[in-house]
Amino acid sequence: MISHHAIKWVSIFLALILYSSCKQNTFSTSEDCTNYNYSDCNTTEPLEAGLNISLTINAENTKVPITIYEGNIENNVIVSTDTVSTNKYNILLPPDKYYSVKARYISGTKIVYAIGGATIKKLRNQVCDSVCWSTQDGSVNVELK
Repeated sequence: MISHHAIKWVSIFLALILYSSCKQNTFSTSEDCTNYNYSDCNTTEPLEAGLNISLTINAENTKVPITIYEGNIENNVIVSTDTVSTNKYNILLPPDKYYSVKARYISGTKIVYAIGGATIKKLRNQVCDSVCWSTQDGSVNVELK
């Protein structure tokens, strides 16, 4: 017959094994902070990120007027206006916001508007004792269909 004392010690031993097997191994998943290469770490918080706009430039539309809005167009918060003569237009804007773009085209005798929007973001990544920053640009396609 097994003593009550032996059962108690076996139970404690099994509980410790179970606990340690469920615990994450911090040595294999942690950063090597002593030898970490910070060369790709931008520690300055970004004030701007890119909004990349695709447009249609053709014989009828050699220059396309665009309006960029913070938020939805209905809010009418104009950030920038420009007349663009290339298929790609890039602008740096404050991150963590949604922007809408309206492009004005001529199609025969009609005026056609193309509208799109995107969010641009700044991304924060904690690495050891530093914060590394990056940005996520937004892409807006306001090409004619």
